[in-house]
Amino acid sequence: MPRNWVRLLKSKPEPTSNATTTVSQHALRTRQLLWAGLVGGHISAICCIVVFGIWLQAPGAATAAIFAALTLLFFTIGQAVQVIVADADPRVVLITALASYVARVTILGVLLLLALNNLERFDFIRPVAAITTTFVTVVGWLGAEFWMFSKLRIPRFDPPSEPAPTHD
Repeated sequence: MPRNWVRLLKSKPEPTSNATTTVSQHALRTRQLLWAGLVGGHISAICCIVVFGIWLQAPGAATAAIFAALTLLFFTIGQAVQVIVADADPRVVLITALASYVARVTILGVLLLLALNNLERFDFIRPVAAITTTFVTVVGWLGAEFWMFSKLRIPRFDPPSEPAPTHD
């Protein structure tokens, strides 16, 4: 992780291979949110892995690592989809986000089904570490995204209004 990651997140878009094109502001903003979420999520995940490694030894650390990875992957895919469609029509962005969410939840459901059908293989899982790590990683991701969102400059334009009539 770069030492000055906040400055990296706030950096301006750089030209791509074609010197006249740059990354759009929408894509830049969603990319900044992605990076902020990754940093916040990883910090939270590492804290959980250390805490559960100390408290519950190897099974706790393994559980925390697995569930942190699943949580980070879930959010990374969702935010990456937003980066890809950042410049699309808002309806396309919404449909893509919802489709991505349904696909990610379905995959998690299949993983849960596989785990429940093979409980003997997953006897090292510690429920308290799994639930707490998932929750803390989500909070870390969202907290960092909220913080970054508060730092972004997003223009808001109201339609022009008619000047108010003056009464003399």
